[in-house]
Amino acid sequence: MVGSYSALLVWGSLSIGLAFLFYFLFILGTTLLVVNLAHDASHKALSPNITTNKLLSYSWNLLGISKTIWEIKHHHAHHIYTNIPHQDTDIAESPLLRLHANYPQRKHYRFQHLYAPILYGLFGIYIVYVKDFVLYVQLRKQAGIRAKTSSISLPLLIYIKLQFLVISYLIPLFVLPYKWWIVLLLCFTCMAICGALMLLVLIVPHINETASVAGTPTPLKNQDDWALWQIYSTVDASTNSAVLNYLSGGLNTHLVHHLFPNICHIHYRELTKRIKEILHLEGIPYHETDFGAALKGHFSLLKSLGNPTQFLISSAYLPGIFF
Repeated sequence: MVGSYSALLVWGSLSIGLAFLFYFLFILGTTLLVVNLAHDASHKALSPNITTNKLLSYSWNLLGISKTIWEIKHHHAHHIYTNIPHQDTDIAESPLLRLHANYPQRKHYRFQHLYAPILYGLFGIYIVYVKDFVLYVQLRKQAGIRAKTSSISLPLLIYIKLQFLVISYLIPLFVLPYKWWIVLLLCFTCMAICGALMLLVLIVPHINETASVAGTPTPLKNQDDWALWQIYSTVDASTNSAVLNYLSGGLNTHLVHHLFPNICHIHYRELTKRIKEILHLEGIPYHETDFGAALKGHFSLLKSLGNPTQFLISSAYLPGIFF
């Protein structure tokens, strides 16, 4: 990441093509830092040392994303209430996309499988410059978790965004001999590509035909029910691929991450093999496919959910709703 950023500033002026290449490698590097380091550190899985994990988890802030807000959303909503409508913020009700059959239907949803890739391209820009402010306002309204946001303030949020803006745009703007809109286009294009790739890695394991059909929500009364629900609502993809494992921070082996989030992702491939063996012995279905098929299943589900005749399914209930 540092090397590609330095190359952008030193050799990016030679041609726009080189500038794009080094910009892309820089933004890709920040994305890999998120999934391979920041994510694990926030789960206290990167090191046995608590202080080391805490310090490295602040890399979220360096990348323009609030560590505190991300951890509240991710740990207390997605990991506890995975794929449960109105509780898992990763499948929150949206006027743009219908991600669960329990949500109301809108006419334009019938085209969502066609325009979703465009929205996914905006994800990188949205999560860095917009989403934290939206979540900040929402979280401050919730008495049960207001105290958890005491370490974050609006000026600090603005500072986090500005520091990434300076690094990713303003410094290259002053160094490179291109007009402001060309540098902005290079920056946002690379953020769009890498953001979309990261989003697909995150949502495909859960928002997928296989996970949806196999995992019709049922009441979750105890930890055993919760663990079974993680199994039913998650699809692993290309679990033997070392390349995908690196590029996704192990999240292609997504089930083991949900069952054991405090274990570093470098162990996921081996642990996944053991989980598959145990589930086979217990007669519990394990959902696995290749990444291409998982992508197809994701967009097939979007098309199905956009169908006005899609019926509502009963949602799971867990006491103590966070969102």
